[in-house]
Amino acid sequence: MVKERKVKKVQARHILVGSKELADELKARIDEGEEFTKLAEEHSECPSKKRGGDLGWFGKGAMVRPFEVAAFTAQEGDVVGPIKTEFGWHVIYVYEIQEDVDPDSGPPTGDEDADEDTLRLVAENYAHEFMMLGYTSKKVLSLFTSPHFKSANTVYNILGVKVINEVIAQVFGQTIEPAKSNPDENGKAKDS
Repeated sequence: MVKERKVKKVQARHILVGSKELADELKARIDEGEEFTKLAEEHSECPSKKRGGDLGWFGKGAMVRPFEVAAFTAQEGDVVGPIKTEFGWHVIYVYEIQEDVDPDSGPPTGDEDADEDTLRLVAENYAHEFMMLGYTSKKVLSLFTSPHFKSANTVYNILGVKVINEVIAQVFGQTIEPAKSNPDENGKAKDS
């Protein structure tokens, strides 16, 4: 009989900054009772700052290694850091942990039930992370389609290639050429 695979998933917020000094200062302010969400909105350099640093649910393999180790060794409610990754310095607030979750159920990491805006934000976070790792926009698209990045892949499958391309272009500061074969972009139906 195959042993059922169970995974641990965590839900976390983070603040990403460029220096250890600032990360230390923010951690101290949080320890003194300042609100994590507010500090994330004010200081974080990650697109997640719009949601107070919220990264949603993630399992292992979704985040860069030092971040993952910190998030998965924290207790629920812990604020840990600063943690250095290739993106910069992170202060991480792990606010919910679920142990022994069936990887295909439990809290959805790609959030299959989320509305399109939420999914776009998730996609934006991934695109931003991949960009920070030094990938080109073409390569980023292939990372979205890679089963290795399961939650990025889920988002890709729900939103489709067109939206993902738009998100990637936006993150990379590129403009998307409107498709030539599609004269109805400006509101006129093709054959009315």
